[in-house]
Amino acid sequence: MGYLNLHYDEYQANIDYWKGELGLKLPKWADEIAPYGESVSAVDFYDDLFGDDLEEHLDDPHEYQKGEYAAIALEIEYKKDESGKPVSVAKRHTVTRGQPELYDLIEHSDKFCAMAPVSYAGRTRHNKNARFLYALCVEIDNIQEKGGIRELVYSWERTNSRLPKPTYIVCSGTGLHLYLVFERPIPLFKNIFEQLSKIKNYLVQWWWWKPISASYNKIQYESLCQPFRCVGTHGKDPHKIAMAFKTGEKWSIEKLNSLLSDELKLGIIYKSKLTKAQAKELYPDWYKRRIENGQPRKVFTRYAGIYHNWKKKMYKGAAVGARYNCLENLCSLAVQCQIPPEIVERDCREMAKYLETLTVDETNHFTEYDILCALSTYDKGGEGAYRRKREYVAKRTGIELPENKRNHRSQIAHMKRISVLRDTDYPDGSWRNLRGRPVGSGTAQERVLEWRKANPNGTKAECNRDTKIDPKTIRKWWDTTMKKDTYDFDFVYTTDDGRQIVIAPSDMEAARKRHNVRMKEYLDSLTSDKSGTEDNA
Repeated sequence: MGYLNLHYDEYQANIDYWKGELGLKLPKWADEIAPYGESVSAVDFYDDLFGDDLEEHLDDPHEYQKGEYAAIALEIEYKKDESGKPVSVAKRHTVTRGQPELYDLIEHSDKFCAMAPVSYAGRTRHNKNARFLYALCVEIDNIQEKGGIRELVYSWERTNSRLPKPTYIVCSGTGLHLYLVFERPIPLFKNIFEQLSKIKNYLVQWWWWKPISASYNKIQYESLCQPFRCVGTHGKDPHKIAMAFKTGEKWSIEKLNSLLSDELKLGIIYKSKLTKAQAKELYPDWYKRRIENGQPRKVFTRYAGIYHNWKKKMYKGAAVGARYNCLENLCSLAVQCQIPPEIVERDCREMAKYLETLTVDETNHFTEYDILCALSTYDKGGEGAYRRKREYVAKRTGIELPENKRNHRSQIAHMKRISVLRDTDYPDGSWRNLRGRPVGSGTAQERVLEWRKANPNGTKAECNRDTKIDPKTIRKWWDTTMKKDTYDFDFVYTTDDGRQIVIAPSDMEAARKRHNVRMKEYLDSLTSDKSGTEDNA
């Protein structure tokens, strides 16, 4: 049986009844914590924790209304299986507005009852279903007998490296539960969940240090949604009731951030409550673009190579069970990279042929319907196609997408850093010319042409020695690829019998256009009538 309205002051005022007649004992550390806070009952504690924020009571406890969230309490019974091994069986209780289900559980259950200060979407306690966090709770076990409580209190009273003062401390059996209750419940988006977990681990490290806990070398890190023993219920000892003390104020994000390092600070996590009039005054450009002109949110296009690279990744990593998601993401990238529709459909159908070869079960072929559903992402071209995180794509497709190696810097910060390093190595700016290449590099064609202009009588071997260009590349660009406007000098051609003939630029241009005749044959035909132009110099 539980005790809804029992608290420390009531127990002390009527100790003959509670201890003498009922045999109830105070939980450990209650006497030590009492001077630092006001004792409260289970009803006062949970009313203050959840307020009127939970969903309305439903006649069918298995129903769920979208946008409405309930808390979940657990009633845990310890049994033994067939082999005699102890096992625990948990019964779930949905807790709605006013907490009537919780109070009924505390008052009548003789089992171990636990609850997390979290509301959930649906009726299961999965982390992915967690919607709001009402308090950050840290459990401390094995408090140092000498000075442990005093060191704990000092952790939020000191001026150096001060920790947040708990809103409530619950004495539960032999340990303590420290609750930092928030002024407004915090929405548990994935990134916020992860950041709050880091904050909780930081607090655990400090509150389990040696002067406070004798188990400082065996720190227990628990989930953000870890359920804790309910106030007003007993644990292993049925005569020890968990008691709560209000020791501090509720916490805002700004106030909590003031005690955290920059790495741990929480960003903006609530939706804006600005009216349109206030938004117009504060953000006039945004208001004109989005409200007055009705323009959609800005999106950014990407380099087309990302689209084609994803096709390669699909050939290497696509597997049965995620084939459709891989193809659908190809269409999403096509939107981002602005790939023409005829190319997208062609690629999808070619890729679908490959995906079909992966089929093992005859009931699971890759069909025309799958192709059309994937293409609908491209046809709609909405924000959903643009706004996809790397982690989301990797999880849906099963294809690993490692993070860019920028050491967690933004692209802008990363580019600034490597630019500084580059300018340090090349202070004269010699690392580039107008084309962005190193000075004097140019293309192989340009370098060969420049060398031939400077050395009209030079040979391919001499060009190779001077430019270090590969001989095959020199042969490629020696005669046949000069542009029309580059033939601004007379060309000296050496015949088989050793004669040197000067060829006019117009004749060289004609030779370039004669694709069906080999260059040498054409030049030989020209020189047969130009013996008088032999250069004997």
